[in-house]
Amino acid sequence: MGGTAYEIRVAGLLPADLLSQLGEVTTTAQETRTVLSGTFADQAALHGFLQRLRALGLDLVELRTLPPEEDERYGRTTP
Repeated sequence: MGGTAYEIRVAGLLPADLLSQLGEVTTTAQETRTVLSGTFADQAALHGFLQRLRALGLDLVELRTLPPEEDERYGRTTP
């Protein structure tokens, strides 16, 4: 399966019902932020996911590409 893994941090701790709307991403709560990790097939898929976050009113704090060793840690799922 191809694609690039990303880690996306959003402000706030997201409730379970909101997390269920985000698709196949791994989530981790860290203090006052939620970390979303997943693999996206291409830039269009990544931008679509970011638009979904915006539509839900979430504030993007950070977006980074994960190195290959961390990429495998998140199972390379495509939302």
